[in-house]
Amino acid sequence: MIQLRETIEVGRPIAEVFRWVADFANTAQWDPSVSVADKVTPGPVGEGTSYRLVVGFGTSRIPMDYRITRYDFPTVVRLEGRGENVTAFDDIRFEDLGGRTRIDYVADLDLRGVPGWSMPLLGPLMRRYGRRSIRGMQRALAVRPAPGHSLLQQVADRTVLPGVFGFTKQGYRAHRRCWTALTASMDGRTVIVTGATSGLGLAAATRLASMGARIVLVGRNAERLDSVRQEIQAETGNTDLSVEVADLSMMSDIHALAGRLLKNEARIDVLINNAGVLLPTREVTTEGIETTLATNLLGHYLLTHLLLARLRESRPARIVNVASGGMYTQRIRVDDLQFTEQEWDGSVAYARTKRGQVIITEMLADKLRDSGVTVNAMHPGWADTPGVEKSLPAFHEKTRNVLRTPEEGADTMVWLAAAPEVEDVSGLFWLDRTPRATHVFPGTRETPGERAALWEALKEMAELDHIDD
Repeated sequence: MIQLRETIEVGRPIAEVFRWVADFANTAQWDPSVSVADKVTPGPVGEGTSYRLVVGFGTSRIPMDYRITRYDFPTVVRLEGRGENVTAFDDIRFEDLGGRTRIDYVADLDLRGVPGWSMPLLGPLMRRYGRRSIRGMQRALAVRPAPGHSLLQQVADRTVLPGVFGFTKQGYRAHRRCWTALTASMDGRTVIVTGATSGLGLAAATRLASMGARIVLVGRNAERLDSVRQEIQAETGNTDLSVEVADLSMMSDIHALAGRLLKNEARIDVLINNAGVLLPTREVTTEGIETTLATNLLGHYLLTHLLLARLRESRPARIVNVASGGMYTQRIRVDDLQFTEQEWDGSVAYARTKRGQVIITEMLADKLRDSGVTVNAMHPGWADTPGVEKSLPAFHEKTRNVLRTPEEGADTMVWLAAAPEVEDVSGLFWLDRTPRATHVFPGTRETPGERAALWEALKEMAELDHIDD
């Protein structure tokens, strides 16, 4: 038996620290040897919750099944982990230091099939791994301000290979090593998530529900919405979930949706504009608007403005717009928003609407300055979602081995919705919790006149002549 014993102090409240550390799905964020950490049992974290980890030791990758055997909030959690040739018993204790927290971590490792002569060598090596892991936990739980633009990152964004690498699951896993923990509670906060029935929206809604938020799930299919509501409730134990049926390509549906939300929701703390489409052929709604434009840009613009007064009343409040890295390839075409002047290309139309979404994010952030409402855009990288598989089958087939999970793609969406360090940050474009450049290719930057014309065009199409400019 080898025993690892470490003690650290962190500058966060004990309840937040306990919840984050006890949830072993977070271990990949602090233990460099863990490449995969998944919760495999439904329901809230507690005694009996199980996890599957993949732990690296030298060149080996060892699957480990962990189970919480004791869960005394917020002071003690114990876990038992079993792999092919190892059993681990982790005892983690927490002490309140008046806003700070002391963590005492003891791990006992039982290695099977290991020659006795090797134990004097293995013991120091395993303890070194243990110290590295706990120092990683200490770094993750450090309190730091939100990251800003860095010259190195901007250079990387503008070069093809580093930029593309950053979109992959390998890029995500490299980036997360630098993050601090997202330990915030969302208790008492209401979050509206559009496009919530699959992919990124479902992943974000599930995680925010696990953090205690009231979630309003918005989608087109009532049956699917009800199924998703039940899935999230079973997974998280959160029963404060409601559903709203609306086709977000239809402005009439958005007006009706906003009316219901303003009637039913006393506060709106976070609006996540996630719904989106990429179509193989040009389609026009019954209201006469090209569907990609209506769903990805105009609908978000309208819903945001219809809910803006309630967001202001609920301040501090946040708006998160889910864009796409595809927007890097396109310049906004204000003179052809409905894509009538050239042969249809669904990917180009999609990228243009996402470019427009980022422009509107920046402009709205300026208009909302000092209002208590922030607005940011993000992109998820390359994520393996039903939408990508359906809309871009060739791309999905070629890149599926490097695609992120929906949960990885949605991480920055959740972080922008919940992290205290970005409460006052607005108007930026994010990937993996880091602000990114909005233009990387020549010829894609719009003029100030085009920005103003886009705002006016959307305002006119949405028939919002009463909004403030």
